[in-house]
Amino acid sequence: MRVRWDWLSLLLVMLLTLVMWPAAGVQAQPTAGRDTVVIGISQEPDYLNPMFAEMSAAASVQSTIFTADVERDSAWKLFPQGVEYMPSLKDNTWRLDGEKMTLVWKVKARNWSDGKPVTCGDYVFGHSVARNEQVPVVVRDLTTRIANVVCSRGAEGLDITVNWKDRYAFANISVTQYGATPRHALERYYRDNPAKLNEAPYGNDPKFTVGDGAYRLVEWRKGSSLTVEAVPNHAIFGTPRVKRITWRFVPDTNALVANMLSGAIDVVATIGITFDQAVQLDKQAAGRFKVYFEPALTWEHIDLNFDNPLLQDVRVRRALAHGINREAISQQLFEGRQPVSNTYLPARHPGYTDAVQKYPYDPARARALLQEAGFTPGPDGILRNAAGQRLSLELNTTAGNRIREQVEQIIQQNLKDIGIEITIQNFPARVYFGEITNQRKYKALAMYAWTIAPTSDCAELYTSESIPNEKNGWAGQNYPGYKNADMDKTCKAARAEVDEAKRIQLLNESAQIFARDLPALPLYNRASVSAAKPGLQNYLPVQLSGTYETWNASKWYWQ
Repeated sequence: MRVRWDWLSLLLVMLLTLVMWPAAGVQAQPTAGRDTVVIGISQEPDYLNPMFAEMSAAASVQSTIFTADVERDSAWKLFPQGVEYMPSLKDNTWRLDGEKMTLVWKVKARNWSDGKPVTCGDYVFGHSVARNEQVPVVVRDLTTRIANVVCSRGAEGLDITVNWKDRYAFANISVTQYGATPRHALERYYRDNPAKLNEAPYGNDPKFTVGDGAYRLVEWRKGSSLTVEAVPNHAIFGTPRVKRITWRFVPDTNALVANMLSGAIDVVATIGITFDQAVQLDKQAAGRFKVYFEPALTWEHIDLNFDNPLLQDVRVRRALAHGINREAISQQLFEGRQPVSNTYLPARHPGYTDAVQKYPYDPARARALLQEAGFTPGPDGILRNAAGQRLSLELNTTAGNRIREQVEQIIQQNLKDIGIEITIQNFPARVYFGEITNQRKYKALAMYAWTIAPTSDCAELYTSESIPNEKNGWAGQNYPGYKNADMDKTCKAARAEVDEAKRIQLLNESAQIFARDLPALPLYNRASVSAAKPGLQNYLPVQLSGTYETWNASKWYWQ
């Protein structure tokens, strides 16, 4: 954001003036029936099979059609959902044997939506699929650390013993990395072509997608909407009072606001409008809906592609950080309520520390760093290296997200002021997250947000083993391609440490390494915003990794 305060203020005034809140111009659609909830969401799921889903939009749907082993409530407290209890060191259901571990689980009896029972064999099958490196799962870091999954009372039973090769601090929040997988529905596609399992009908086509949650998938109109219907007399959830939930995909966040104002939707998902739009919507609510501003563990950032020679010098990365006026963005766009981030862990994460290297807005320091790195101004004002290569970088993000597009323009001007050219190329969210980022196809800079959980660490994000590539089936979320032996050691140790104080210290150290090396540029910590009609009861929005506003949808009802 290499931009002066007066220029920034003018830019924002111009941008905000151009934005219309077109409530009157939107044709109202029929209000949802009292047994139906319509959710407006700005992204469409990439996949619904948990092994392949990258996007947060998928988690919103998955919470309704699948049963989590262990879930979080709106207070971020863990509770057993699909299992009878969480294994504990105190009751000997979690046993340590040197660096190895054994956890004993009891699964709650329930059926898949096609009537077949959920069994231990489904967990074993899912685990074996995730272990196969031909299968392009999102991550398999935990899967590879499990020695075996044993059905204590046979494959048709519900008793499971999981033996771990080494320690993992949060082994008791999920039986296996991806939980139960319906073998009877997926095995034939797995046997046919494991490398293309993500393209199988299961997880993509409602006719072939069976879940074990309170709802079942009945329709997915790609690019438009997705609908689930309640499963009657569910063994865990009973019979939900809301019989149908429909997600309408509205990528343009201005249109999403218009839909809410017109009454066409009942809920704006946490993956929906931007913070400034939520503020405006709250002012216009007039009792028609309630806007929620909730704490979140979400940090907006820019990944830096280490395959790009221009970004391999840490002085260039630090110059980028010094050249962006992040504090001005926070104040001007968010009234300071989405504060500047300095590392990869948000302030409310247990492993957060403020004792990290910081990069305040300092254009002079940025120019000095670039000069040290060998860059000199060209005739057009853009810096060039000794080989004559212009310091020109492409910035990508999700198309249609108004706030991100504003931030892009500010960054573009900020960096131009210090001699860096920024070109902008945005993509639909499904393409961006399904291909551009996870296959590392972005050329230089990729802006998006990570939503994490209190148990999240750096092992999946910043270890060298977590760099996705074709050989490992694009598993891993180290999209920058960052490698640092000290970070590898620290992240792995944090994940294995069962002593909370020691684990926090290791996470502190990882945050300090991150801030020194800058594999990504932290921008700001986001609040979770959503909205709902006041008649919808038990709507308790939360936005954490794997837990979204639908975590308790089976308890929603209209009044």
